Formats: sequence, C-alpha cells, structure tokens
Amino acid sequence: MSRRRRSIRYPLLIAVAGTTAAIVAYIFGLPHLQARDNPLVSPSELIVPRAIDMVVFLWCFWVGTSVGSFLNVVAWRMPRGETINGRSHCPRCQAQLRARDNIPIFGWLALGGRCYRCRLPISIRYPIVEAAVGSTITAVAVAEIYQLNLPREVVHVHNGPFRAPVVDGKILLTVLYHSAALAVAWACGLIRLDGNRLPGKLVGWAAMLTVLPMLAYPALMVVPWQMRVGPSWRPDGLYVDAIVRLVTAFAAATILARYLARGFCPDADPKLDPLGRSTTRLIDLIVILSIPAIVVGWQASIAVTVIAAIFAVGLNVWLRPPRETLGRFAIAVPLALAFQLVFWRHLHAPTTDRLGGDGSWYWPSDNGQPWVVLAWVVAVMLIPFWLRDDPPRRQVSDAADASVEALHETHQGHEEDDDDLTDQALAGRDRG
Repeated sequence: MSRRRRSIRYPLLIAVAGTTAAIVAYIFGLPHLQARDNPLVSPSELIVPRAIDMVVFLWCFWVGTSVGSFLNVVAWRMPRGETINGRSHCPRCQAQLRARDNIPIFGWLALGGRCYRCRLPISIRYPIVEAAVGSTITAVAVAEIYQLNLPREVVHVHNGPFRAPVVDGKILLTVLYHSAALAVAWACGLIRLDGNRLPGKLVGWAAMLTVLPMLAYPALMVVPWQMRVGPSWRPDGLYVDAIVRLVTAFAAATILARYLARGFCPDADPKLDPLGRSTTRLIDLIVILSIPAIVVGWQASIAVTVIAAIFAVGLNVWLRPPRETLGRFAIAVPLALAFQLVFWRHLHAPTTDRLGGDGSWYWPSDNGQPWVVLAWVVAVMLIPFWLRDDPPRRQVSDAADASVEALHETHQGHEEDDDDLTDQALAGRDRG
C-alpha cells in the first residue's frame, strides 16, 4: 500500500518542485540578470515587479486551466446529450471526483492517471487539454494586460524592467472577450476532434459569447472591417460598423469554408442534401472559421486559416490514433487564433502615426496591400491539395476485392457441392 502511494505521489512532487523552482528563479534570479545590464538599478528594486508578474501569470494560468478542465466535460457530455452541470465523475465506475482531484493538471498527477476508486486509467488527454487551454488563454491575457499585442492602441507603459500591468475596464473586457472566444474555439475543436457534430447548444453559446459582446461594446472590434481607414480611427461607439464587421466576418468564414470543403467535405451540398453528413461537416467548418473571423477581422482570419492548416499537419504526427482532417484542423484553429492575438501588433500592417508602427507588410490586415490579401487567399485555395482526408477510393477497391474473393469462394463451394452430388449419384447407380 505504501509503495502504491509513493508511486502515485512522485509525479506530483516533481511537478510541484519544478514549478516552485521556476517561480523562485523568475522572482529572484531574473532581477540579477536585468540589473547587470543596468547599473542604475539594483536587483532588490526589481523583486517586487517580478513578483507582480508571477502573480498575474499564475492567476491567468489557474483560470485558463480551470476553463480547460470545464471544456473536457463539455467535449465529453454535450455530444451525448448529457447535462454539463454537476461534479465530474469517472466515466467507468461513475465515482465522483474529490475536490483535490479536480485541481487542473496537478489532480491528474496526484492520482497517477488512475481513478482513485476503480484504479482504471484516466486518459492523459485531460491534463494535456488543461495545459493547452491554460497556456493559450494565459499568453493572450498577459500580452493584453501588459499592452504588448493590440494594434491601434495608445500605449502608456514603460517597456523597461519596471514594466507593470495595466488594468482598467476596457482591458479587462477585452481580455474576457478574447478568452471566451478562445474557450469556444477550443470546445468546437475538441468535439470535432472526436468526430462528433457540433451541438446546437454549443453553437448558440458561441454566438452569445462572440457576437453579442461586440454589438454591445464596439471597442472589442480593435480593428476596422474596411481596408483603408485613417490613423485616427477608433472603434468606440461605432455600432453600425460593428454590425458590418460581423456580416463581413460571417461572409469570409463561409467563403473560406467553401474553399476548404474540397478537401474536408467534398460531397457537401446544402441545397440537394441539407441533412447529409458532408453538409453538416461544412456547417461545422463555417462555425469554426467564424470565431477567428469575428475576433480578429476577416482580413487576418485568412492568415489564421493558413496557419491552422499548417498546425494541423504537425498534429498528425502527435495524435494517436490518427484523426480525420477536419478534426485536426478544428483543434488547430484555437492555436492559430492565439498566435494571431499574441503577435497581433507585430503582424498588423503599420500605420502612418505612432500607433502600430512596428507592424509587418506581409500579413493581411487593414491598411495592408490588396495583393497581400490575394496572396493569402491563393494559399487558402491550395490547402485542400495538401491537407485532406485519404480518398475512399482505396477503401472501395478493398471492399470490391473482398466481394470478389467471397464470390469466388462461394463459387468454388458450389462447384465442390456439385462434385459431391455427382459422385453420390454415380455411386448409387453402381450399387443399383
């Protein structure tokens, strides 16, 4: 019994020790490195700013991993028509998890990856999803709280070692909005990764968390829907622009989905087969692409689509067993969206004033060149040629070969039966 307890607690102790060492190294070790390059600053003066950084990071990571733990429940229960209320339980023995077992990542490590009652294994997917969701939400939240990523933003922050977080109403609403959008994108990706159709309830929550906030608070647009606006453009109070922004986002998502349908669902036909399997896959693809199109605008959503396709190719190496192409692409969309949000200011096309002047010219965005957008559209059109499900031609051929072999064996069996009947008839004649 003691051996079992020690074997279960070792992973937890290693994780706790590693986390503690990283925290101590950041709070007390990093100030010495920063002060070494700045003779006017002593390490003791930087301990408090680094401690504040760590508090912000740990809080965001805790919230993000808790969201990931909740999304595990959503991905498991919602496609099965189960309620997402109630405490988590073992899917095999139905034992409710204890409070300490619900701690993201560390709870799984404390259990040794097994249920505390039936001792059957708990999939490693649970801590991986918690870590992935927590990392993306934390990266976006930290970047926005420290004013590092949003374009067209008047930055009032010191970029030296005394950098401090900026917390006001607009920043908090933006962080909550982008975190909610990432959570919805992760939920859609996890459900499609399992080969399940997106539930209507989840689609409703996606619309509620991404569409309604932008209509109520247009500042969440961040960037305009037009390709050319003045450097003094601000989204505050532009309710009509918010409506047009949503319309253009849905239109862009539909067009991008139709391009990708050639590789993901080539038999989709909303007119002649609206309830078919391929058509439902196309509808799910439109919903998945609508999330980044709404959050970062139709311009940048083109690049997010290409980046997600590249990530989907890499995920094919890690996912076991291999998953369908739409599932891999769906789970790659929140990763690509987080990449866009974290580096948004550096990817955004530079403007002529002090706002966003450190952007890049090769990324599709407002104030960018039209030929850049067209180049990324061509890249989207090429995705189905290198990211698509294996054609069913081989499967049909295998089935045909099996049918031929079965018919051949049946034919041989009939011939053997005929031979036996002939032999019996000849034997009876001889006896007669």
